[in-house]
Amino acid sequence: MKKKLIIAIAAAVPLLVSGSFLGVKSFSEKPITKNINVEVYKTASYVAPVYSDTYATLRISIIKIHGNKRDTAWQHDFEPKQLKDFPASDKPLVQTVTIPNVNDKKEKLEILYQLTYNTKGSELNFSNGTIIGKGVQNGKLNIKI
Repeated sequence: MKKKLIIAIAAAVPLLVSGSFLGVKSFSEKPITKNINVEVYKTASYVAPVYSDTYATLRISIIKIHGNKRDTAWQHDFEPKQLKDFPASDKPLVQTVTIPNVNDKKEKLEILYQLTYNTKGSELNFSNGTIIGKGVQNGKLNIKI
């Protein structure tokens, strides 16, 4: 009986010791804050008469991804605006978005945007995005109208 007890204790000690080190390591990982700069600007003047009835609507979403789980961390819809009214590339519309509590080792941020052009009821949709992954604390997304 004593022999079995000693063998059980000898087998359990390494497991307990390694488990305590793993537990300490996981608690020491602090969440970080990630910042994303979104810049929106036009790439042409759009003053020609053909563009006079053309509007653009923009939706930006930031999705926090943890494994297969996706949660919307931030979303913003810009009001429809005539193309000529968007700022030029030398003075872009800048929005800085701060996403707190990101586990940098296990989560990444996906920044998506959907741009909809509307001309007299006809719509054209354009989507794109980028990913802010492990080790990157500041990201940037340029949206060209």
